[in-house]
Amino acid sequence: MGNIEVLEQREMTAFPQKAASAWSVMNGLVGASYKPMAYVGTQVVKGINHIFIAQQTSATANGERHIVIVTINEFDGKFELAMIDRII
Repeated sequence: MGNIEVLEQREMTAFPQKAASAWSVMNGLVGASYKPMAYVGTQVVKGINHIFIAQQTSATANGERHIVIVTINEFDGKFELAMIDRII
């Protein structure tokens, strides 16, 4: 009682080109899988942060799911995962 159940989300398939390139860094992460739900936009920092809302599914026996904010930094033409922050 009181818990929020995270329902299965549909994966987004049509990102702007830069966002799609940024999201590609999520391939190959271990410990959890990620499905993008929304591309929020960009933030100008040292380079540009691309911000997504995604469903995170842990690679454990029960496959625990969470909604997270994924921030990927683009600097000098390279993309790196900057942060994954759990919302729920």
